[in-house]
Amino acid sequence: MANIITSALTWSQEDAAKYFLQPLFISNNDLSHFDVITNIDGASIKLDKYSSLKGITKANGGTSFSASAVQSTNSNVTLTLDRLQVEHAMRAYAFYSHIKSQLLRNGVSRDDMSGTLLMQMISEVLMGGIMRDFSTILWWGDKTAGAGTQALSNGIWNACDGVAAVAYTGTALTDLASLMDNRSNELAGSEQVMFVSRAFADKYRAELTAKGVQGAYEDLQGGIANLSYNGIPMKVMPDFDVNIAEFGASLSANSPSATTKVECAILLAKDAIAIGTDWDIQDVDMWFNKDANENRFRMSYSFGCALKDDSLVAKIVY
Repeated sequence: MANIITSALTWSQEDAAKYFLQPLFISNNDLSHFDVITNIDGASIKLDKYSSLKGITKANGGTSFSASAVQSTNSNVTLTLDRLQVEHAMRAYAFYSHIKSQLLRNGVSRDDMSGTLLMQMISEVLMGGIMRDFSTILWWGDKTAGAGTQALSNGIWNACDGVAAVAYTGTALTDLASLMDNRSNELAGSEQVMFVSRAFADKYRAELTAKGVQGAYEDLQGGIANLSYNGIPMKVMPDFDVNIAEFGASLSANSPSATTKVECAILLAKDAIAIGTDWDIQDVDMWFNKDANENRFRMSYSFGCALKDDSLVAKIVY
């Protein structure tokens, strides 16, 4: 290898899944509470929901049969995939230096570098930017009102737009109590998880700390490692604050819609959100552009998001 990388690379379907799609859709901790569908064939898929039955138990015996008027009905929501493309260019010498430093850090000689190892290193370099964009699309995507990366596909807040939100009052404990009251029976009876902005989590920690002298001292010394409320785990999302500040102005009133007001929380039933992609249709490759003396990278994949039912979500926003 010289002091630049001139060979073209094309990731096989298996390598593309291993280095790019799995970190996005499978080993992504943010998606562990969602229903991730990786084998959508075509542009969309319909997600079925059956209403529950009741009143079908009768007394034993009698001369006639009286059927319940309540019957199970089927409805569905459509999860639509959007085709996304990642493009990146990096000066050849700078890119080579970065890859070389990655190799040295792992104790690998640059002269012994194999094609597979090179793919792995390049994937690690690129996945940082891809993951940041993916988080923006996943949560804040809005094809109608969004701009830039935000406009590429509809995300979770957009999917939950039809659900009225509890208004944030500035007191996290009060608003969390209101959030519990605002839950549907379906949500309250489900396994739940709450995603909160860092600003909301900081406010909640401060209010918890102020509740008791001894407990407050211990919390101030060691911090509060894992937040929860009413037995529901909270996942603190620092990128919420950044994305609200950048994209909040384009979101609806049922979402965090003020760029200077970043306190928010969204409570979801497990698997209430469906995330879709097509595992088999993707394209990843890299080549050297002599004219610009750059290494070019391109990746294509699909993404879609849908809320299965409005009864499975509750939220707090300004």
